[in-house]
Amino acid sequence: MKQVAIINYGAGNLASVVNALEFLDYKAIILNKPEKNINFSHIILPGVGAFGQLAKNLNHLGFNDYLSENKEKGNFILGICVGMQLLFKNSDEGNDQEGLKLIDGKFKLFEFIDQKKLPLPHIGFSKVKHNNGNMWKDIPNNSYFYFIHSYKISKIPKGVKFGTSNYGEQFISFVEHDNIIGSQFHPEKSHKHGIKFLSNFLNL
Repeated sequence: MKQVAIINYGAGNLASVVNALEFLDYKAIILNKPEKNINFSHIILPGVGAFGQLAKNLNHLGFNDYLSENKEKGNFILGICVGMQLLFKNSDEGNDQEGLKLIDGKFKLFEFIDQKKLPLPHIGFSKVKHNNGNMWKDIPNNSYFYFIHSYKISKIPKGVKFGTSNYGEQFISFVEHDNIIGSQFHPEKSHKHGIKFLSNFLNL
């Protein structure tokens, strides 16, 4: 059975990710600290929580260097929700804390609130308009995925593949840059399309 690493850095929702991986017949290995002697081809950075505290936790536990090293090795890294946000440089939610800086960019609070009267966080299913790459094999465009977040990113560097969603305004809900992948949505909570998304990741 193929093993997949899940980074445990104080973020919630590990159990749902584990269950989704087991459904796909993969063995989830929870990493409480960096494992220098085990080479995982696929690593998942889950995320439910605040950017600033989780960025601090990653650095304190030594995962910043570990993930950077795995990026250089060519191993695939998937950041989910706040995990996606942490792939970037920083966020307005994080004060002075910096993310992993694997992709340049900054997350900001949704800007529409006063005008549109939409609540935060954005909770529920929204469409994802994707780029039809390998991560989206057999997933129809504009399929629904589950979101829960208050911060979004609208600008990313050229050359980074991306998908978009809308909640009062358009925002980037998926990124792919070489072996680094981020989903603002929760595939593990997105039914059949989410399971297929995870399967596509694990088959990269």
